[in-house]
Amino acid sequence: MREDEYIEKMYVREEDITLIVNKMKKYSFEDYIKPPHYELSLLSKGTDEQELKEIYYKFELIRLIMLRKRKSGYENYDIHYEIDNGNYALFAIHFEEGQRPKMDNAFIANKIFKNFLKIIIKKYRKYML
Repeated sequence: MREDEYIEKMYVREEDITLIVNKMKKYSFEDYIKPPHYELSLLSKGTDEQELKEIYYKFELIRLIMLRKRKSGYENYDIHYEIDNGNYALFAIHFEEGQRPKMDNAFIANKIFKNFLKIIIKKYRKYML
């Protein structure tokens, strides 16, 4: 995580996750603005965008959402999907009232989600809802 950003909240309860998923369901994968950083991330991580598109609609796989804020006031949700092989996919999405949402980043991590979650909970427990 960069020095100018921090985790404000972590959502792990189904009812809290559902509130954010309902925002996501209003948009198709193609509806999001995808800045240059998104494209560079796909290339640098070797992520297949078609695979991300398929995962995006599997909202039932979302296990963790973190609200990440920057000192500038910009915020986005890091949305973690636990995928079939135990790894996870992450979508960093910014919602702004009256604006088209932005997908700042998205990738598939070759890390076991359950191990990642244990570390995150230990480090950020006080931010959990």
